[in-house]
Amino acid sequence: MIHSMRSKVFLAIISITLLTASAITLVFYLKSTQMIEDNYGQNLYGRIEQVGNAFDDAMKEIYYITLQTSDDDELVSQAESYSRTKKVGRLEKMSSILGRFKKRNSDIGSVYLVMPGQKTIVTSEDYPIYDKKVKRSILKSVEEVAQKDHPVIITDPVRNQKKVLSFIEPLTSDEGRTIGYVMCNIEERAIYYKYLDILNDGKSSEAVLLNRENAIVSTKNAESMGKLYKNSDFPNVQQNGIVNKRYPAVIGISYKTVFTGCSFFITVEKSVVLSDLNQLKYFLLAFLFLFLGISMIPTYFATRAMYEPLRNLTEAMDEVSGGELDKRVEVHTNDEIGRLSNDFNNMLNQIEKLIERLIKEEGLKKDAELEALQYQITPHFMYNTLNSIKFAALLKGEKELGNLIGDFVELLQASVNKKGTFVTVSDELHILNNYIHLQKIRYDGHFDVEYEIDEKAGSCFVPRLILQPLVENSILHGLDMKKDNSRIEIKAMIEEEYLCISVKDNGRGMTQEQIYDLLTKKTKKTNGLSGIGVANVRERLELYYGNNAGLGYDSNSDGTSAYLYLPAYKEQNLYAV
Repeated sequence: MIHSMRSKVFLAIISITLLTASAITLVFYLKSTQMIEDNYGQNLYGRIEQVGNAFDDAMKEIYYITLQTSDDDELVSQAESYSRTKKVGRLEKMSSILGRFKKRNSDIGSVYLVMPGQKTIVTSEDYPIYDKKVKRSILKSVEEVAQKDHPVIITDPVRNQKKVLSFIEPLTSDEGRTIGYVMCNIEERAIYYKYLDILNDGKSSEAVLLNRENAIVSTKNAESMGKLYKNSDFPNVQQNGIVNKRYPAVIGISYKTVFTGCSFFITVEKSVVLSDLNQLKYFLLAFLFLFLGISMIPTYFATRAMYEPLRNLTEAMDEVSGGELDKRVEVHTNDEIGRLSNDFNNMLNQIEKLIERLIKEEGLKKDAELEALQYQITPHFMYNTLNSIKFAALLKGEKELGNLIGDFVELLQASVNKKGTFVTVSDELHILNNYIHLQKIRYDGHFDVEYEIDEKAGSCFVPRLILQPLVENSILHGLDMKKDNSRIEIKAMIEEEYLCISVKDNGRGMTQEQIYDLLTKKTKKTNGLSGIGVANVRERLELYYGNNAGLGYDSNSDGTSAYLYLPAYKEQNLYAV
């Protein structure tokens, strides 16, 4: 078994030499006039097939453009508006729309909108933009051919002196009423010079493009467009291949396209084909077929066999450099490239292990940071809650103490519970209600809280106890409890893909310096009301969502508003970071 690259190259050279020497004898043995005719016919058929497919693809694209034009909402709207108002400006706007669709394919000569009910044709041309004096016979001819599902040959309704190949589709209103007909027109000369003239290599005696009914679509004589094609030597041209091979003097080659059903038909005099090839027979066969044709085949396959492993390795390297670290190279050989591929795969395995370990370490680090922040807010919260119960016992007596303790227990469970980092907005508001109840007792009901919660927002998940610090800040530092109209408004809604929550009070307000300190300073432990809640909210948002969430404040003499935005997730494990 040969494994080295040098051995493969040596084997390729031996194979090329052997096959070339064998081909010399075979080529000279098989040379004949019939072979030349068949090769020429097959080569020409291949060219016709290629051109025919290109023509079919272009026609298919133009057909789709016609459908898109007839389904354009703006065009329908402008046509309906013109039908009602008869304003010339609508015609100019429709002409501009048609012009945009015309530019989508260079084969399209013009695009028309024929409106029989208005006796008007709007064009994509600079002049005329529209024609409001169209004969009824022209409009009727357009309506008749519009029922066909393939391109038709029709007299140009704007320039009556020539014919065009056209796709026609009805333009209908939302109620299904036909407003007009969209025509995408292809000029005959454009078809000839792009698809027929290139097939004329000096040997063809006739080249013609026919439609399904054997009518001439394009030929050297432009005046023949639309006429039936008749050739007694080749009665059947609606097929693929070399037709009527028994005809002694002429080769006929036909190719029928799939989409349009049009047929390319070319005739070549056999004497013309053989005259040039006979003079160059030995030189052409010996050098062209020998060195260019036969030698390239084994060379190609031999070099491909040598290059394939190297190509697989380079492609894998490109994909890995693009971020696909799960890519591996398939190893089929034991040569130098095979060993290099194995080393490359082993290197990727080691990189994946390192990345997995790094991700695990980062996850543990984040969990530790979140847990530390949770413990940071809990003592602060418990301190204020215990104060609320103390003041309630002093102010209200023992008959409501049971209810207050129940609210406190539920709040305490929400604060210290580690099961579930995220809760729904509805659950968060339930916890918040308990806190507000306690604070209302503490301040003898000197403030009110109003809610405006969108139904869709209630099912979104947020970090647990994310709103309590904001409300606490409004109660302790914002509201003036000496006033009777103290109020807090809590709103939640979904805007695009974000959940937006606001907490607004009508209290004393804050200065810009106080807002800046609140949104920028780090958490600090102090005695009493430490103010760590808002800083904790900021840090938790950054840890959970990165740059996809944020907290902002707006304050004036009428009060302070806190704005919280974060992704509107319906599942609690879909946070950004």
